[in-house]
Amino acid sequence: MTSFSITRKKTPFQKHREEEEAKKKREEDETARLYEEFVASFQGDNAPGSKAFVRGGTINPNEKFKPNSEG
Repeated sequence: MTSFSITRKKTPFQKHREEEEAKKKREEDETARLYEEFVASFQGDNAPGSKAFVRGGTINPNEKFKPNSEG
């Protein structure tokens, strides 16, 4: 006796569903990759020449310039 397998044709609905699942999987992978890049951008980068946030003073356009001793 010979074994055999029955191959069923996929319906258009099944094909569409599989395509949607594959698309969702690709989007999730891409989102995870972008999130990892986002998190990595906030990791401490203490290399010389790295950019850092510098807090500045407040400017009020209605006041005249007042030099201060803070520099």
